[in-house]
Amino acid sequence: MTQPPNPFDGIMSLAAGAANKIDVDAIAAQVNAAGEAIGATAANIKDAAISTKDDITAKITELDRMLEQAITEYNDAYTLMSDKGMRLYIVRQRSCDSIALVESIVNSIANHPKSFDDDFAAIDTHRNEFANSLEFADRELQAARQAAGGAGAGLAAGASVAFMAPTAAMWIATTFGTASTGAAISTLSGAAATNAALAWLGGGALAAGGGGTAAGTALLALAGPVGMAIVGATLLSSIVLFSANQLKLNKQKSEEIESVKKNTKSVLETDAKIASLLEQTESLRKSLSGASIDCLSYYAKDYQSLDDASKMELGSLVNNTLALSKLLSKTLA
Repeated sequence: MTQPPNPFDGIMSLAAGAANKIDVDAIAAQVNAAGEAIGATAANIKDAAISTKDDITAKITELDRMLEQAITEYNDAYTLMSDKGMRLYIVRQRSCDSIALVESIVNSIANHPKSFDDDFAAIDTHRNEFANSLEFADRELQAARQAAGGAGAGLAAGASVAFMAPTAAMWIATTFGTASTGAAISTLSGAAATNAALAWLGGGALAAGGGGTAAGTALLALAGPVGMAIVGATLLSSIVLFSANQLKLNKQKSEEIESVKKNTKSVLETDAKIASLLEQTESLRKSLSGASIDCLSYYAKDYQSLDDASKMELGSLVNNTLALSKLLSKTLA
């Protein structure tokens, strides 16, 4: 016989359904809360990432600005130093003409003292050193052009060499000396020759193209104390260095900035030395030029027929000529 339905079963079923509904709502609420929290966290992470990116971009931009400024300051210092170096070279060329005039006067005077001949032997030694530096510069310039035109030298290097004036190489060689340039480019080949050519063109860290201070030091070893103050520095530093550093890490950029500043200081110190040598040479050359004109009256005379004052004037002329010749071969190396 079938049992009648228990009214309490329906009540319990309804209660269970109500309980289940309450649980679902609670879970849904928790899920929604968790979703909102996750959303907020994601938003915070995104904001932080954007902020970090902005900070990094600002720092990179500032480093680029500092690097560009450092390069500009270096180029300005180099230009001033280069101008003085060129003026020194021109004054030395004119000094050679003044010395030649004095030599002509003395050689024309019969029975002049043997000490004059000894002094001019020493004068010739200094003139020959100067002339040898000019020959070295011409030879190295040709070798640099050949090396920089090869593979690996780059367009900027090749352009710098192609348009480099011979007089620029001349003043460098005569100011710093041939021995100070390290291994002669003409004795090298391959990559070594290319690196040496770059060193002559403004090398060091400026033309290292990403090699950093270590590579710069290697190139400077070939360039000698000339350091970065070499022909073509403005072109190479502006094009090669700045473009190469656009993708460098911040630390590397900071190192390059310090490297450029260090070399700017070196160029300024060298500029002061060249200025001092230029002043000495020009002052003595002018003095000798005036004295030689005064002594033209002794041309083709007999030394024994001259009075003591005239002999003393000639002796002073020869002494000053010797002093000027020493300045011809004086270098900053």
